[in-house]
Formats: sequence, C-alpha cells, structure tokens
Amino acid sequence: MSDFKKVVDYIDSMQEVDINLCGIEIRQGHDIVLRHFMGYADAEKTVKLCDDHLYWLFSCTKVITCLAANRLIEEGRLALENTLDKYLPEFANMLVKTPEGPVPAKNKITILDLITMSAGFTYDFNTPDFAEAKANGMKSTRELVSVLAHRPLEFEPGTNYRYSLCHDVLAAVIEVVTGMKFGEYLDEIMFTPLGIKNMGFHMTPEQEKRLTTQYNHDAIFCKATPRVPDNNYCLSEEYESGGAGLFSNLSDYSKIIDAVANGGIAENGYRLLKEETVASLTVNRLKTEAQFKSYTQSPRWWGYGYGLCGRVMMNPLASLSKSNVGEFGWDGAACSYAIIDPSEKLSVFLTTHVRGSSYLYERAHPYIRNLIYEAIKG
Repeated sequence: MSDFKKVVDYIDSMQEVDINLCGIEIRQGHDIVLRHFMGYADAEKTVKLCDDHLYWLFSCTKVITCLAANRLIEEGRLALENTLDKYLPEFANMLVKTPEGPVPAKNKITILDLITMSAGFTYDFNTPDFAEAKANGMKSTRELVSVLAHRPLEFEPGTNYRYSLCHDVLAAVIEVVTGMKFGEYLDEIMFTPLGIKNMGFHMTPEQEKRLTTQYNHDAIFCKATPRVPDNNYCLSEEYESGGAGLFSNLSDYSKIIDAVANGGIAENGYRLLKEETVASLTVNRLKTEAQFKSYTQSPRWWGYGYGLCGRVMMNPLASLSKSNVGEFGWDGAACSYAIIDPSEKLSVFLTTHVRGSSYLYERAHPYIRNLIYEAIKG
C-alpha cells in the first residue's frame, strides 16, 4: 500500500500561503487510495470541506468534452480528419488575419484542430457580436458558437496553437452528430451509467447552496480574497460550454477519470471507452514547431505535448516530472487539476476554487504530481 502522507502534509500546508480549501482523490485500479479534504467551504471558516461540496470545474470540463468526442470517434460517428463545416456549415469559408488584412483561409478547420486547440479561434466572448447574438435570442450552444464563424481566425487552421473556444465549438458538433443537447448526451453515455448525480451545467437552488466560496489569490503576498463563486463561461441559461461549463464534486469527477485510467472500464463494469481509444489519448498530436512554441510558453508544460484529451507527457526529464510518458489530463481556471495515467491505472483529481493562482498552477500542481508518483513507485 502506497504511503501518501507527504501528499496530505503538503496539501494541509497550503493554508500557510492562504489556500483555504482543497480536496484530492487518488484512485489506482479502482481503489480509492487517498481521499483528503483541507479547509472550509465558506469564507467564514465555519463549514468543513467535504465531498458534498461543489465546485465550478472550468477547463477541467475539457477532459469530459474530449472523452465524449472520442466516444463518437470510436463509434465511427465522428472522425478527426473531418472538416468542421460538415457539421456546422457556417464555418465553410473562414478568413485568416494577416498584416495586410483578412484573407480566405487555405485550410479548413478539422475536428482534430478543435480538440488540439489549433483552429485559430480566441477565448474572447465579452464582445459586441456575442452580446448582439444573445439580444437577438441566440442563446443555445449551437447558436452562440456560430458567432465565431464571422470572425477572422488568428492563424491558418492546423498550423499553430492558441487556447480558445475550440471545445465549445466541439460541444456544438457533438450536438449535431447526436441530435441531443450536449448535457443530455453526457448524461446518456457518462453520468447515468456511472451513477453521477453531482455534475452538470446548470445548478439547482439546492446545489447552489453546496457551492464553495471562490477566491482570488495573490501568489506574491500569499493572500486570498473571497469573490462571488461565479462562472463567466456560462453565457446563457441554455448554453452548455464544452470548454468550461461544468460543475461537480470531487468524487463524481473522479469516477469518470478512474474509468479512463482503467482501460475505459468503470468500477461498476460499465465501458465508457474502448481500450484502444484510451491508448490514443496518450499520444501527442501537435506537429509543427509553431504549435509547440505557443503551447509551451508556460514552464509547467515543458516536456508535455497536447493530445486528444489535454496535455500528454512526452519527456519527463524536460519537466522535472516523476510521472510516466503518456500521463495526460488538464486543469481549470479555479485551479482544479486532473491526472490520468493508464500505465499505472492511476487517476488523480484535485479540487479547489481559487481563480488563476500562479502558485497552484506553477508550484503546487507539479509538486503534488511528483509526490504522488514518488508514493506509488516506492
């Protein structure tokens, strides 16, 4: 049995830098080898954090969206090489920015470009075109992502990398392929079969009461300031953001990534993905030097590529990582963090509700990752 005392001690110690809440669940071969909570769900520090509490996942949503897309790929209903305009015709004739002004794109956006954030979109939705679309009654996922079809792309599709609304567009593609709302599809293939009751896009009043306090965190002065626990990626009451829209508790999200870590089979025997599909998620899909330069601007991505479900470890030495080649996952704007490693049948989900903390991204996440691998490798 692995000893995770160093993991627990470090997570508890984060209170010294004013990180006020954190939960972690580590599973290996379906066994929960660690579940630990630190801190309080409320700013007044009267309610101890537990698994009943909820968090906005933000970009940890991307992992769920990519798994849903890969389910369709293995069923032959979607293909990486297919062009986006096959599903969303408004994206057929895109323009690309140049110093001389917008010109017609030479390449069409593909499904692979969406998954790897290589399509040329941005993450800017606080714009007049989105506001006008909503004012005109366009509020669904499918309707609102169509706004992006009328903006010039930042680069030729497939030639570079930019963090963007690609996975929101991917959610709209999934809606077209399945004929269902994105959330309904997730419920059919994931939430109901896995017994997940604490994940979704729109909270009930009861769920809102279980939402933890959010914080802004100053990493230099080690000071956290409470803020309204909002999710600015929920663009309307009908919009279901494939990039950042889900909420969850600790254990429900953990059930999903545990299934993936175990060859696609959940603890209850349900097959979420085929084993060969899981293997395909452990491979880097970035191809150009420009993609890697754009992607690895943050040191925390050194040694990683980007695959069909987020970051993928390629060179542990380059990132001073103790994880294995093929380890993959992602994180979110409130600093939750997911690790999936099929070679170890290992899944890790760390939850917190701290917006944009450089301390958590750059220091805590890599350190916790290494402590976990030290424990499981002895």
